[in-house]
Amino acid sequence: MKGNCELRIAKCGLVLAVYLLAGGATSGFAQTYAIRNVKVVTVSGATIPNGNIIVQDGKIAAVGANIPVPRGATVIDGKGLTAYPGMIDPHTSIGLTEVGSVNATSDTSEMGDFNPHVKASAAVNALSEHVEITRENGVTTVMSAPGGGLFAGQTAILNLDGWVTKDMLVKDSAAMVINFPREPQVAADSTDRQRRDAEEQWKNRIDVIKKTLRDAQAFAKLVDARVNTEPNLMLSALVPVIKGQMPVIFNVNRAGEIKAAVELAEEFKIKAILSGCVEAWKVADFLKTKNVPVLLAGILDVPAEADPYDVNFATGAILSKAGVKFAFTSGGASSVRDLPWHASTAAAFGLSKEEALKAVTIYPAQILNIADQVGTIQEGKIANIILSDGDPLQLTSHVKHLFVNGKPVTLGNKHTDLYEKFSKRPPL
Repeated sequence: MKGNCELRIAKCGLVLAVYLLAGGATSGFAQTYAIRNVKVVTVSGATIPNGNIIVQDGKIAAVGANIPVPRGATVIDGKGLTAYPGMIDPHTSIGLTEVGSVNATSDTSEMGDFNPHVKASAAVNALSEHVEITRENGVTTVMSAPGGGLFAGQTAILNLDGWVTKDMLVKDSAAMVINFPREPQVAADSTDRQRRDAEEQWKNRIDVIKKTLRDAQAFAKLVDARVNTEPNLMLSALVPVIKGQMPVIFNVNRAGEIKAAVELAEEFKIKAILSGCVEAWKVADFLKTKNVPVLLAGILDVPAEADPYDVNFATGAILSKAGVKFAFTSGGASSVRDLPWHASTAAAFGLSKEEALKAVTIYPAQILNIADQVGTIQEGKIANIILSDGDPLQLTSHVKHLFVNGKPVTLGNKHTDLYEKFSKRPPL
């Protein structure tokens, strides 16, 4: 009997050791890491040519040129490497979509136009293949958003490491998504009647959004007055929007949609964030005047037939010159790994390298109201840190070490595994 007890105790100790090595129960055990002799690009301040970063209990405990290494810390030698804050994609469907062409692997859209009560966090697959693939290029934080109907639902901001959603969650119900109706595009040979009908249909769809928001305003007044009302999930979910407590992500692209969405937000005193904004270059001064932030997509897309060939590449520079706060987004799930190339392409077409880096780090953090947690290398923030052998916006650079939530994570994914396998295939 004694031998059996000792065996069980030994097995429990082995299981506990494996669990801790895997990063389990981090809240109960202090974990300290020291990244030494590394160039530190803080983004928020001056670059430190040779410094140390101390990571403790998931946070950046200290950063500077002469920071002592705590006793017992796990040391990572950063000689020859540069530390950057993890990059942020502020509008994706990571965790909600696996294979876009296979409906069974997509959970982005509910049926119907009115789903403001739907929460992305309830459906996120923490073990999605896109998580490892995306962070391989230095993207450590994403906002995952539902996408169907007019009122698509509520977004979740995630750090890209964890066994389950709660391990990854930075902020739940971070924003409401409204898919603004698409501005009508009529053929050149359309009749005046056809043009009027298309315009009327577009305005009618906008009126549906306005009516819903007015209903939410009335419902909010009843709630504040403590009047007994029938439960209404849809209107209850819109109360924080109406009160200005939750921002709205308006999916827009054309210049007319951008202006109409901003006007609607002003009418209802909504905190608006515009996403997509392919034609933002046409209304840059308007966006600056209205002080509306932009999540800019489509940098790598082919422009419309009548537009200049390089207009998408140059939109970042145009917005920056106009003084518009913006961040890059790659959209979707499989394309989020390309986020650095959106920024580098914009930098090749007039946007400064400093602004390009900020547009994938501190600016998305500010727009999503999480700049107190991520986006820069500063004391007290979540330790999302990449160590790269070059500029992470350069295609030829490689991430050598990666911290997410203050924990080193393994680099490698399905893509790199396949590369390693088939690069060793003997010639036929």
